[in-house]
Amino acid sequence: MIYRQNFTFYQKKTGFAAFARATMTAIAGVFVLLMMTHKPVMAEDLLATQAAHETVFPTDILLTKDGPDDGPDDGAGFSITAHEGALLVNFWATWCAPCVHELPDLVAAAKGFAQRGEALDVVLISVDRKGPDHAQAFLDERGINVAHERVISAYNPTSTWPRELGLRGLPSSYLISADRTKIFLIQGPALWADEAIMDEIAAKILTP
Repeated sequence: MIYRQNFTFYQKKTGFAAFARATMTAIAGVFVLLMMTHKPVMAEDLLATQAAHETVFPTDILLTKDGPDDGPDDGAGFSITAHEGALLVNFWATWCAPCVHELPDLVAAAKGFAQRGEALDVVLISVDRKGPDHAQAFLDERGINVAHERVISAYNPTSTWPRELGLRGLPSSYLISADRTKIFLIQGPALWADEAIMDEIAAKILTP
């Protein structure tokens, strides 16, 4: 009790109470100002993209679902440098749970962009060491339809592409504009078929 009385006397004597009130008022004012000036998260902020415009992609041809690895002359295989048009390139593996979880969304996004009249090919590159048969059987068993004209199922069982690109984990994806001047890296999964995400992708690589 004596302590509280003495402290009250100290407050009156030194003006501590007034100082405390002024400090709290200032803090509250700053908080209100921050709330007023804070910008809401817009669609373009949904993907954790990293600008990767200087990325140099491997030039070798990857085996794909619908053809042998015979090179671009006879239309088989996949190469980023040889492919025409905008791309969403996704690296995945059967043992990667987040990868598997987002695969249906990636296919749905490819279909969604086609329905919107926007040209974007989604490329699913498996890095499973057991090879193409294992990866494709995995997709087939789960009903993940890669037969859509805008979906390319490719295989890199030796993981040469992720190593050359310096990727640090799976899933990892690239957004690549048709003229190859806009390239973005996304590390980790995303809700690819979400309309806001699709709008952001379109804004980043499908618009001039």
